[in-house]
Amino acid sequence: MLRNAAGRHGHGAAIRPKSPLACLGVVYDKCRVVMPDVRHSIKVVAMRTGLSAHVIRVWEKRYGTVTPGRTEGNRRLYRSEDIERLRVLKLATDAGHSIGDIARLPTERVARLLAEDFSAGRKVDLPASSTGDAAEWVAAAHEAVVAMNADGLAALLERCSVALGQMKLLTAVIVPLVERIGTEWRDGHLKVAQEHIATATIRTFLGQTGRPMALHPAAPTLVATTPAGQMHELGAALAAAAARSLGWRVVYAGASLPAEEIASAVLAQRALAVALSILHPADDPDLPAELQRLRRLLPAKVHLIVGGAGCAAYATALASCGATMVRDLGQFEAALDRLRSGAG
Repeated sequence: MLRNAAGRHGHGAAIRPKSPLACLGVVYDKCRVVMPDVRHSIKVVAMRTGLSAHVIRVWEKRYGTVTPGRTEGNRRLYRSEDIERLRVLKLATDAGHSIGDIARLPTERVARLLAEDFSAGRKVDLPASSTGDAAEWVAAAHEAVVAMNADGLAALLERCSVALGQMKLLTAVIVPLVERIGTEWRDGHLKVAQEHIATATIRTFLGQTGRPMALHPAAPTLVATTPAGQMHELGAALAAAAARSLGWRVVYAGASLPAEEIASAVLAQRALAVALSILHPADDPDLPAELQRLRRLLPAKVHLIVGGAGCAAYATALASCGATMVRDLGQFEAALDRLRSGAG
């Protein structure tokens, strides 16, 4: 979902067909998302971490894992950093570590312990610091791409998700990696096989990442896909991964789904929202009617959230559908949070 990096590289790109990786098209203010100091209820924390509210309270009281703020009515309010810490602690306890042994450790130290626990497939050189700079992770992942080391790339991305957290992994590692691969592929510096292996590996990883250990029973459902004629699915896969990491139940439907099929999935799953990625082509004469048909088929309470490089070309049709257009993952996350809180 979101802007296509390929559009920034001049007319020479037309010599070769668009790379699926290039068409992921995600740019977040030079791959950085500035997160506001939002505070979250314990219900949201439970949804995002897979921990029950009871366990969260016990860990706070007995082990001092986090120190939430309080409302005037004494309700707990958690920072995004608290959620990430609890998520890492949950992963560590699932891996066999005792919460009593790790509760007082800095989050970065727990992440390093987890990184040591992961099996790595074929060896990949990791950043010197297991929580290292995002650019170091991108460089290490790029080496795996060049070596056509799919297992190593997948293992590295998994370790990175533990070290940096899901959202930073998506915005600061996968996005710039995808842009670099797309640029090098178009310029002839990467072979087709290297690009295809990277595409398949990242698509598979996005399909698996961000899954909470246990979804909250009241977790809202989102259907992620691309409309008919939109063949590049990595943007939708990225949106699906981001929504999962925020505690949503996600139905990922792949690429080029007709309006009737999208509506069928929404009705069957009682989804609250549909995330659409529109990248290429940006001049499909049939797409506006397809979007209008989708809106008519969907219940009025179901929200459309749309992003991608091609959105601007269909702005009139999207506006008439009442769709929410997003430029980056920060806006996408904000839109999901508004829907979940009932303010969407």
